[in-house]
Amino acid sequence: MKRPSPRVVVPVVVLAAVLALVLWWAARPDINGPIEASGTVEALEADLAFRAGGTLRSVLVEEGDPVAAGDTIATRFADEEEAARDAAAAGAEAAEQRLAELLHGARPQERAQAEAAHAAAARRLDEAREEAERARVLFAGNAISERERDRAETALAAAQADAVRAREQLDLVREGPRAEQVAAQRALADQARAGVAQAQSMLDRATLTAPFAGVVTIRHRDPGETVAAGAPVVTIMDPADRWVRIYVREDAIGRVRIGQPARIESDAYPGRSHEGRVTFISQEAEFTPSNVQTEEERIKLVYEVKVRITSDPEGVLKVGPPADVTILPGAE
Repeated sequence: MKRPSPRVVVPVVVLAAVLALVLWWAARPDINGPIEASGTVEALEADLAFRAGGTLRSVLVEEGDPVAAGDTIATRFADEEEAARDAAAAGAEAAEQRLAELLHGARPQERAQAEAAHAAAARRLDEAREEAERARVLFAGNAISERERDRAETALAAAQADAVRAREQLDLVREGPRAEQVAAQRALADQARAGVAQAQSMLDRATLTAPFAGVVTIRHRDPGETVAAGAPVVTIMDPADRWVRIYVREDAIGRVRIGQPARIESDAYPGRSHEGRVTFISQEAEFTPSNVQTEEERIKLVYEVKVRITSDPEGVLKVGPPADVTILPGAE
């Protein structure tokens, strides 16, 4: 059998290598080109609910209404919370008044009464002392009985005890309350004020306010309905905080950076594009979500990327419909 000539084999090998290089070059990803992906438009939404259940007093917004941060959205009946707040406020007022009384000390009238009581006790003590001395003399001369002398001595002892008590009471009035007594009452006043704040906080929960500026998308309840704690009453959306969630293939994620510019288009407005910017890149790969059309695409590893819509003042890109995203080459 005749072998092929080396002059024929070498050109064939070279031709095959060139062809493989050309095919690889044509099939290689463009490392400097844009990255295209499709996703859905999403936005920041919040379901507003009461932390405690009850009956709705009012719902002040309708679907489509704009709201500002802090606007009152709905209220519920709060008779129990109002009563608890009023009771706590009354207790706090009593505690404050008692503290003020201790800090101011005794009134002039109380001081005068204590001084008068002390003077009266001192006079009674002098009289009892004289009477006891006279009884001793008479008893020594057999003019009175031992029983009468003992009665005089008992009266003297009682007068002495009364005088000591009157003196101590006068000292207390003059010195005022002890520091420990004032500290204890101040602690009670602080505790009462905390009780008022807690009761007011519970009452404030009967009013539902908007956490951010946005638009009412769903009104779940009407006045008069009884709602459970945590049950949504109204849903609001922030149209200024919208994004498109896309999934980028594993072999292209290295070219995506936070802050990278993007172009966003929607089938609803063909030929019209909006600006966007990459704001989130997942740190972990995952299999392509099941809502991707083909099984071949679903088995590939991808990374979640969020592209924030930065230029759509008219709100053309609605929440929910699909959108096409082109991540443009650019620095962070």
